[in-house]
Amino acid sequence: MTSTSLETSNDVSAYRWFVLLGIVISLCFVAGCASKDSKPDGTPGHDSSLENQRSRRGNLSTEGLSLERVDLNGDDKPDQWVYSNSSGIVRVERDLNFDGRIDMWQYFSADGMLVEEEMDLDLDGKVDMVTFYQNGVLNRKMLALGFDGVFSIVKFYDDDARLLRLERDENGDGATDSWEYYENGRRVRMGWDTTGDGVPDTFDQL
Repeated sequence: MTSTSLETSNDVSAYRWFVLLGIVISLCFVAGCASKDSKPDGTPGHDSSLENQRSRRGNLSTEGLSLERVDLNGDDKPDQWVYSNSSGIVRVERDLNFDGRIDMWQYFSADGMLVEEEMDLDLDGKVDMVTFYQNGVLNRKMLALGFDGVFSIVKFYDDDARLLRLERDENGDGATDSWEYYENGRRVRMGWDTTGDGVPDTFDQL
């Protein structure tokens, strides 16, 4: 066999191996080999649909951050991931029900204070509650009561974390149409938008 024919034979063999490898990889993905659970290195897996849904929230970047893995339930698998930089903790992620997926995200300021917390309450891969803090004190809370990722209720709090106002989207059109006002933790007034302009025009003093 000449050198040219030998090289051609080797090229064909290599080509066949590449084709076979491509088929195996394709079948692996179809069969679900790509897991949403923790990766082999202990880094948490993220559901792509969840990342898309919550991309308008806190930053999930790990660039330039160190990672500490914590086993909360003693099963030798990480359930909490703490990301830090030279200034301290930046973000904490937790798997609350130990199924390998993140259910809670906490974000911290440069001085170590909690500024935002996201939770997937019904463990369906969608964030259902986002809580914001100012100077470490509860400031605002967004809730998706339908567990569909749509935040229909927003609660506002004073400097002592007491409820001040609740805004609700009752018809699901994305705009607030009812308001509840509180004093010392007690509801004192309600308002409704009956014209659809986003401003309360009817009130009920309680």
